[in-house]
Amino acid sequence: MTGEMTVSEKVFRAHLENGPFQSGVARKSWRFISINWPHAIIAVSAATLKEVATEFYLRFELTDYPQTVPTAQSWDNEKNMLLEPNNRPCGGRAAMAFRTDWEGGQALYLPCDRRAITTHPDWRDKHPSMIWSPAGDITQYLRIVYDLLNSQDYSGIQGS
Repeated sequence: MTGEMTVSEKVFRAHLENGPFQSGVARKSWRFISINWPHAIIAVSAATLKEVATEFYLRFELTDYPQTVPTAQSWDNEKNMLLEPNNRPCGGRAAMAFRTDWEGGQALYLPCDRRAITTHPDWRDKHPSMIWSPAGDITQYLRIVYDLLNSQDYSGIQGS
């Protein structure tokens, strides 16, 4: 292994430094945690509810970024593993996106996710605003998750 960055990793790192991502950081909508290419971990802020996490970690798989749609997992950053079902967001649309009965919880159930859109091609017509565009950056995905975690129907975590 040469240790040189791939073009995809260079593009992703540049996107982390650009305005859209940094605006989200400044607004405290999300924050960058780490990269171990092709994976990156980003924490997304959630509405403040009593005794509930105020952010959730996503572990992205970013092979061929941004040309290939990313996929993300709910992540327990402390344990370095998938987030346990009872610690996942619940309430309305958040519960649907973070469900564990689809793909074994290995991906978010969202139109902007690689695994979900592959199995739901009709979403391209049903949810055009949530479809990944290679001309954009990772904030396309982060904004959707942030909106879910800060919506009126978000109610905390499964086990609370």
